[in-house]
Amino acid sequence: MLLRSLSIMERVILPEPSRILELYNALERYYGDLKWWPAETPDEILIGAILTQNTSWKNVERSIYRLREVNLITIDSISESSPELVAEKIRSSGFYNQKAKRLVDVCRTIRSFGGLSSLSELDDDRLEHLLLSIKGIGMETMESLLCYIFGRKVFVMDKYTFRIFGRIGLLSEEDRIEIRHRIEEVIKDNRKLGNFHAALVNLGKDHCRTVPECHGCPVSSMCNYYMGLTEGGSAHIR
Repeated sequence: MLLRSLSIMERVILPEPSRILELYNALERYYGDLKWWPAETPDEILIGAILTQNTSWKNVERSIYRLREVNLITIDSISESSPELVAEKIRSSGFYNQKAKRLVDVCRTIRSFGGLSSLSELDDDRLEHLLLSIKGIGMETMESLLCYIFGRKVFVMDKYTFRIFGRIGLLSEEDRIEIRHRIEEVIKDNRKLGNFHAALVNLGKDHCRTVPECHGCPVSSMCNYYMGLTEGGSAHIR
């Protein structure tokens, strides 16, 4: 086990704390408090976290609106519903039949554990393990639930994080657990971790797209990709 741990640490180049803080501060100045996650209740955060898998948040918002119209916006109401009815209301989220079944199953499983209030009594490790044991909850969804529902000091690692960190030059390989823990060591406050994630999502949509729009980007001065462009070099698009 020790040898394996050493090999992992040797392979992963973790971002420097000072550069994480530089990025965080620049994004906070630019975006301010984004008040993420955009939801009225913890139940709605859970529903949104399942629906946003492999789709945009705009599509999820339309589904949330339709679920509200028929009072299908709580864990209990989803648990007592049929996947067919849920699917009809979440068509805008994509893969709606699959997501409807997944959402109903997740809600029923969480209710069988006593609901979110019972889960909140678990320590971080037990809660993480339990959430990951529920079919339909993967790493990114688990991190979102820990951060935004349970208020744990957890950073959400998503595609925007890897894209932006890669272009800026804060990582060389995608070892999500080690990188996540480094960020959590540097930014220890739950609300700041949530806002950092939200700001990276917005930056990924506004500027650091698949084909980047560097003009006006608030972090271009610290970005290796941008420096490569301005110096006439070739930059690799992740």
